[in-house]
Amino acid sequence: MGKNKRIYVLLFSIITLSMMLILRLFYIQIAQGDFFAQSAFLQKTGDMAEKVRGGIYDTNGESLTGNYTASFAVISPNWLSLEEKQLLVENNILDSIEDSNVENIPVTPENSKILYSLINKTPGLVIYEKDVRYGPEALATHVVGFQGQTGIEKAFNSFLESNIKNYYVINDGLGQPIVGISLAQNKNKVKPWGVKLTIDKDIQKIVEDIMDKRIEAGAVVVINAKSGEILAMASRPNYKQFKLDEYLKQENAPLINRAVESYTPGSIFKIVVLSATLEEKLADLDDVFFCNGFEKVGGNIFKCYSYEDGGHGELTLKDALAYSCNSVFIQLGMRLGKDKILEYARRLGLGEKTDIGLPEEKDGNIPLNDEVFYQDIGNISIGQGPIGITPVQAAQMLLTIVNDGALKKPVLIKETIDSMGNTQVNLISHTEDKKVLSTETAQKVKEALEAATEYGTGIRANPQNSQTIGGKTGTAEIENAISHAWFVGYYPADKPKVVISVFVEHGGSGSVVAAPVFKEIINQISTIIN
Repeated sequence: MGKNKRIYVLLFSIITLSMMLILRLFYIQIAQGDFFAQSAFLQKTGDMAEKVRGGIYDTNGESLTGNYTASFAVISPNWLSLEEKQLLVENNILDSIEDSNVENIPVTPENSKILYSLINKTPGLVIYEKDVRYGPEALATHVVGFQGQTGIEKAFNSFLESNIKNYYVINDGLGQPIVGISLAQNKNKVKPWGVKLTIDKDIQKIVEDIMDKRIEAGAVVVINAKSGEILAMASRPNYKQFKLDEYLKQENAPLINRAVESYTPGSIFKIVVLSATLEEKLADLDDVFFCNGFEKVGGNIFKCYSYEDGGHGELTLKDALAYSCNSVFIQLGMRLGKDKILEYARRLGLGEKTDIGLPEEKDGNIPLNDEVFYQDIGNISIGQGPIGITPVQAAQMLLTIVNDGALKKPVLIKETIDSMGNTQVNLISHTEDKKVLSTETAQKVKEALEAATEYGTGIRANPQNSQTIGGKTGTAEIENAISHAWFVGYYPADKPKVVISVFVEHGGSGSVVAAPVFKEIINQISTIIN
């Protein structure tokens, strides 16, 4: 082989090896760079990582889960002296001196002094900051739910899950946490994402504070009268997600969202009967009726609350609604017939889910026509018997009235924002309203509802300011003299901005118990919505 040929072979070999090396480096650094970088990172961080879950926010992007940052400790007993181990055992931080690595120990006021006293004395203890999803300041907990199980957390579980992780502690070459170093990978790289609701955090807080004082069991729903957006939805008794186990043992069912459960409506159902009567032109507001304190239907006697006083006597239809006269509304029910009553109940959205996005929402109960008989007319005309509606349906019913007879669907989901920043607006809020009553009928119903709060059973609902309102009380008899208390109303009367449904389970009189709750809510939120 000649000299030149040997040189060419050598150069070719060098070039070939160089190309192979370049290709290998390209594969390691470019093609598999992320994989090897992540592997190297995991060697340093060990298992101290948690998946980032999308948040749940109010209409202004403020968190509703009460999430916060808290201090936690990682203890490596192999690095501790016997005295240090005994100190931790004595203070119930370690179970025994034989414990292996212990992670995610909350730093509490009770143990913080002991833990912090050891930080600079041993490499066996690291304290780091960690994100906690649920906290004591959480609001709308029945709406939010808890991870993957109820509420929005369940409805959007697959969307809220992600492969993004936060890493908290860096380990050394021996796999031990490095003292004084913590890391939250991606924490500053990923913008807030998740599900944004129509809930207004300020209004929600006001409603919950009032309920804590006034309602042991029940629900309140506040809806924007123009857009149908739910501004607040709360249920009592309440619960907090961060100590869920405590509530599971309670007998008063604190985990149930009573805003979407079905209950007997009582006299708020008279809004349906009045709407049907006016729409079918079977009577007008100025028509005069007579109440002698009771009505007899199919052998059953139904008393008006005026029975002991001998009845209301003569009164107009408007006054019959204002004073919630059972006798007159049973007379109207007889004129309408059971089929028309049930038809108008369905027209106003009762008996089917409002589809606001909560998996727990119930249909309520508007029975099939062949399930109701002549003798039942007395009951269903005043919202008793087989009739069942949810507090959110009650609000939707009134929402239709204040929107001139157009059935407007309540909206809870405003938009979703994925981890890449892509936004999808809820299309339900842009659907066209369905006209179910004439504008004339809706205006007359409003006139009667405003009479109810001016001089009738709803007078205790009037706010402190000079603005007038409209609304209807309900006292739904259940059994053994137990009644649910209801009030549904809107504010202000001339140009309604909010519709509010108040339900108090086993609360008694709607005029005495539920109406004042409406009043206090309006007193406190009027400056926000005006």
